[in-house]
Amino acid sequence: PTVVQPIVESSYLDINGAKQFVMIRGANPQNPVLLHLHGGPGVSEIGGMRKFNKELEQDFTVVYWDQRNAGKSYTENFPAAEIKVSKYIEDVNVLANYLKNKLKVNKIFLVGHSWGSQLGMLAIQKYPHHFSAFVSTGQQVAAADGELQSYRYTLAKAKEFKIDSLVQQLEFIGEPKGGDFRTMYPFAEAFSLQKYILLELNRKIYEGFTIEKLYANFQESEEYTPKEKETYLTGANFANEHIVNDLEYNNYDLRKQVPEVNVPVFFIAGKFDYINPTPLAKEYHDGLKAPKKEFILFEKSGHDPAWEEAPRYHSELRRIH
Repeated sequence: PTVVQPIVESSYLDINGAKQFVMIRGANPQNPVLLHLHGGPGVSEIGGMRKFNKELEQDFTVVYWDQRNAGKSYTENFPAAEIKVSKYIEDVNVLANYLKNKLKVNKIFLVGHSWGSQLGMLAIQKYPHHFSAFVSTGQQVAAADGELQSYRYTLAKAKEFKIDSLVQQLEFIGEPKGGDFRTMYPFAEAFSLQKYILLELNRKIYEGFTIEKLYANFQESEEYTPKEKETYLTGANFANEHIVNDLEYNNYDLRKQVPEVNVPVFFIAGKFDYINPTPLAKEYHDGLKAPKKEFILFEKSGHDPAWEEAPRYHSELRRIH
């Protein structure tokens, strides 16, 4: 009998002129290929995935990719003009072509988290021929409505738990106005403050993924060098700082931009996700036209179902593909 050789490789690829890290891991080359789109933009998830989702490598050839200037793809003096939605979409296309060719498959099973869920919808809209299906977690839908729902939920919870200091901070920054991330709040730090308060309140709402666990995903991971751990947040902040100058990112609304796709779509949503509010993901799903679609609610999860309910996440991906 022939011995099945697992796939174990990592390389830096030139993707649209940017050097990007791609790692491929799988027990059996005959398995379907799964490409993961991380969040942020700029937030590499190789650490978290190999900690919580390594099991997927038994059933899939998993492609871990650090997007332009994120994680292991970070380079000093990366041009700010290169942080654009259209560039990311093109990167997905180039990488998909490369993987289909290299791994000799016709289709790729696409998975995306948070920002990766917006990128995934845009990619399957423009390049449907690459993908067998798309699965998202923490689905981004619309800048204005998403931030407003997130803020209102956070304020309501702060009042419910009677934490006056948090109520005061939220009332001080006020409701976000519109979908331009540069102007929705009266000062730049307000956006992060609102999310930080939400994550603090989540500790009281459900047993989930805390900010400490998110940090541990990269700080305690063997996937990154000490230097890469030092620049991890620099790369993440850089992407977040510059993506908001892209007119295609500000005021995004996938209900209008991507009302229809030609690829089966599956939204895995955490019941307690108000980073990207689950009710908005449900609304988007219900109005979306697709050859097949499914909304899957994870009852014990927030914004990170893949890590908060990993066993169920793995079984859903096995079922769906």
